[in-house]
Amino acid sequence: MTSPAAQDAPRPGSTRRRRDAAVAAGLALLALLTCAAATRRASLTTAQATVVAGDLRAMYERIQGSVEQRTAALLLAHVARQEPIRACMASSGFDYAFAPFADPFGGRTRLLLPAEVSAVVDPGAEEALKLVPQTIEPVEAAPVAHPASYEKLSAAKRRLYDDTVLMCEPPIEDQPTDTIAPTISGDLDADFLAMLRRVGDDQEVAARMEFYASCMDQRGYPVHTVGELYAAVTAKFHDDSGVPLRPESSLLPLAKAYQQDAVRADGECRTPAWTGAMTLARGELAAFAQEHAAQLAALDAEWAGLAGRAAEARAKLA
Repeated sequence: MTSPAAQDAPRPGSTRRRRDAAVAAGLALLALLTCAAATRRASLTTAQATVVAGDLRAMYERIQGSVEQRTAALLLAHVARQEPIRACMASSGFDYAFAPFADPFGGRTRLLLPAEVSAVVDPGAEEALKLVPQTIEPVEAAPVAHPASYEKLSAAKRRLYDDTVLMCEPPIEDQPTDTIAPTISGDLDADFLAMLRRVGDDQEVAARMEFYASCMDQRGYPVHTVGELYAAVTAKFHDDSGVPLRPESSLLPLAKAYQQDAVRADGECRTPAWTGAMTLARGELAAFAQEHAAQLAALDAEWAGLAGRAAEARAKLA
């Protein structure tokens, strides 16, 4: 005979259905509330908002540089650091082989937007959250390059060589800053971020974002921001002692499932605010592009110049 407690117990999946129903009800309520508030500014459709978000991303990469341009700038910085070491080593009577240049973007073709940008531009936190497992992977030591003559040195001479390399390395602050990014990039970046903050601080957008926390809480994620969600997901990839989960850990599949569900929840809960933000951002972006047209053209030329210099620098690593 089934006990009263068993009869009263929720059936499998019923809790999830009630939770989803609550989220759906919340979304419906938000739609009703924002319809009245949005009479002044009708929201874009999801498809239209996606186009605006793409334009914002393109502008961000135009200012900050694409992956290829950023790689070129970092390559120049790498060579600028290696050349003084080679000259210093030569003055001590040693040959020196440039250290290999590691791909700083790991094969990615798009820049990962910083949190304050993605919180407005992206409808979800997928890009940031999918990288969480990579943050717990052990960092491999950079390969050490030695000239052919190194193998002919005695053990004592090799130690002297290694010590001399350390002595010859210039401090980071001595590197020329113009090899990292064009100066104008920083000025435009500040104005671009100010524009996004205006969008995020807009009364209608902020009102829609207030729904985010309650929506996420109903989904099982008691967070208020993408940063808090990132921290919650990251914590799942560590044990109770804060040690990263190993590949064979039985907790790893659970952490990945939590991560994937977090992406879905974030996208659904933030989409109402996101479409409102993109509605406002469309006009803001057009005004930004017009106001800074001359600076953007100059920046395009500077990034192109960096790419040309990087091609010459890469030949020195061969």
